[in-house]
Amino acid sequence: MDQNEEAISKTENSLSFSTLKSHRSWLEIRLFYVRISPCLIDSVPECLTLCHPKREIGFSLVINGSPIPAPSSAPPLPLRRDRVDKESAEVTYVSTDNVRITGGAEFEVYEKNGLFLCGSLERLDVDLGNGSGWDMDCHVAVGSIGSGSSAFFRPKLGVSAPSVEVYVAGCCSGVPVILSKTISLSPRRRVPRHAILDAIPEDEEMNMMEKDHVSAMNGLIPHPKLQVLFLFLIHLV
Repeated sequence: MDQNEEAISKTENSLSFSTLKSHRSWLEIRLFYVRISPCLIDSVPECLTLCHPKREIGFSLVINGSPIPAPSSAPPLPLRRDRVDKESAEVTYVSTDNVRITGGAEFEVYEKNGLFLCGSLERLDVDLGNGSGWDMDCHVAVGSIGSGSSAFFRPKLGVSAPSVEVYVAGCCSGVPVILSKTISLSPRRRVPRHAILDAIPEDEEMNMMEKDHVSAMNGLIPHPKLQVLFLFLIHLV
């Protein structure tokens, strides 16, 4: 083998190794679901929308076999209402679209046009015990709770603290990957109204006492109780 053939052989081996390494780094998502409980079953939407708005530079995103260029936004994917349990007031939304990523990527779930929850998938250098080296984090959007537009937050109807579970299943390098995150929401604590109302007269009373003290120092006693006491003292004199 001459030098040219040897160089070509090394190049081919390098490309094959690079391709294999790249292929093994893919996280292939085959199932993505969101489970919400409790909720008002009769008012929940039939579908949510899953979006992948952003990913780290240098990483690839492929949806249903179609590569998504880095500058472009990925097409939205439907999360169909799959299971409704009226006894537990639980609803599950599922997507079986094939999504492949090679690195960190963000995702968002929309309820109609409003952001419901957001999260991220991240490849880690240290295995967290799930055998894949991948991690997921997600949060419920604050706007969906406070705006009152979400069908999953109805405090006036008794639904103010639902539990939201996000579940991702797939594989990486031939190893099954299961990532899950449960978000438990608690209603905001409010200061009792009577406590606020009780504090107002007390503050006013303190102000009145201060004014009475100043007036008394100037020879004026406007307070009725102090007037009676002043007249009583004069009578004694």
